[in-house]
Amino acid sequence: MALAKRKKPIQEWRQSILAHHQSRPSRADRAEFPPEVVKELIEETDGLCQCNCGRTATQTHHVMPRGRSGRGVKTNAMRVCDVCHDRIQTNEEELQGWITTYSLTYGPRFWYDEQDWEEFNRKQAAQERLIAQKQERLESIKPVMDLLTTAAGRSLKTKEIRLLESMDTKQMSVFSVMISDALNNYSRPAPSYGYGERFED
Repeated sequence: MALAKRKKPIQEWRQSILAHHQSRPSRADRAEFPPEVVKELIEETDGLCQCNCGRTATQTHHVMPRGRSGRGVKTNAMRVCDVCHDRIQTNEEELQGWITTYSLTYGPRFWYDEQDWEEFNRKQAAQERLIAQKQERLESIKPVMDLLTTAAGRSLKTKEIRLLESMDTKQMSVFSVMISDALNNYSRPAPSYGYGERFED
């Protein structure tokens, strides 16, 4: 009988990554309304449907639907009766009306949960870093841009600015010196020779 093959131990760094992912709730879990949220809504609405139909609310509706990444957070919750719930589910215009109302009340991302906000803030920070880096790069190449604008007698085109942005620091330094020398030599008066002077090789 063959011996069972021993499994390789998982490296410590991989274990921590796996543990991190396993600890995060699934998409389905994130769409569920916690019991405390439902309880709060029932108390706040006196158990009535929030469509003002006067009927007793029987369920908690996702304003931003689950299928569109609507999470089980209070700001995405609405207590409704069966009749109103069925109507909203099949009427896109009414659904959009409630989405607009909740956007105005709670903000344009009212259906986000904590995990969504973490990801959103991370992306925002990364985007801000890129903008800052681009601005810093433009500031560093501005002297060269000014030289080229003077030499060309016109503003630089977008593709020309992109070409400058693609150069590394060393290339930019060489290019800057070259343009500066070219401008200096161009502005110097050409040597004049008197009548009858001989040109020497």
